[in-house]
Amino acid sequence: MLPQHKKLMLRNRWSLVLASSLMVATFLHHVNAHVTMIYPLPRGHPANPNAEFLDHDCTNAPLYDGCAGGRKIFPCGNYPPDKQITQTFEAGQIVNVRFASSEFGLPGQPTPLPTSDQARHSGGLCEFSLSYDQGKTFGVFARYHKSCPDLLYEWPVKLPDNLPSCDNCIFAWSWTGAVGAVPEYYMSCADIKITGKVPQGGLPPEVASTSLRLANMPGYPYDYYPGDGFGNMKGTGPSPEELDANMRGATGGPDPNSPPLQRRRRSLDSKNRGVDRRDGRRAI
Repeated sequence: MLPQHKKLMLRNRWSLVLASSLMVATFLHHVNAHVTMIYPLPRGHPANPNAEFLDHDCTNAPLYDGCAGGRKIFPCGNYPPDKQITQTFEAGQIVNVRFASSEFGLPGQPTPLPTSDQARHSGGLCEFSLSYDQGKTFGVFARYHKSCPDLLYEWPVKLPDNLPSCDNCIFAWSWTGAVGAVPEYYMSCADIKITGKVPQGGLPPEVASTSLRLANMPGYPYDYYPGDGFGNMKGTGPSPEELDANMRGATGGPDPNSPPLQRRRRSLDSKNRGVDRRDGRRAI
């Protein structure tokens, strides 16, 4: 029978092992389990030469997951605007959005194979939006369901034809995943200029009135969307129907019959990630 002091030493040793294992698991979660927009180049990304702050750890992470000491919040992950805006697009232009992860998609890194672990979680819902007021409000102009994001495809979206010119606006991608232990909400924001066919002004009413479907963050429902069933491997890519709708500039993107959320009737708040929501409020 072991003396009491040796029992305490063994107990402390196992506690250190467990704590170390949890730290490694958390590190791997942040490093190897996320996706970010890479084109247009977003705020904070190490590949962005105009980023005010280069974040080498958390650009791939979802909002409110504790990365960056909990400072990655809505909107835009709390990253500051770029030092100068060099990405310019025209109203009506097609933008071929691309994605990257911490392991793939950057210069000098390997291209993912169809069987590579992209940590795309079977896709979900991707929304593409614009802000003309530095992130106070966002208007959705395109959506892709089920298979987005996927590093092995481009995701074309068409900027509305009637956008006014803007010298300092935001192009945003947001993603509510299909599967995962904790449903998450991702967002990347690129500072851009838009050359329009009309003088400077705000978002067109049909875009401004199409709000982001916010979820999985304090004060919003605990939600996820149907995916494509391919897990973290290569999925099916943009569907012909959604691609066609986005090229036609369908406001808010294709949204046939408003597909229902795969809802768990719970909500997240800053103190408790599993608080039951009694009012059944729907996501925006």
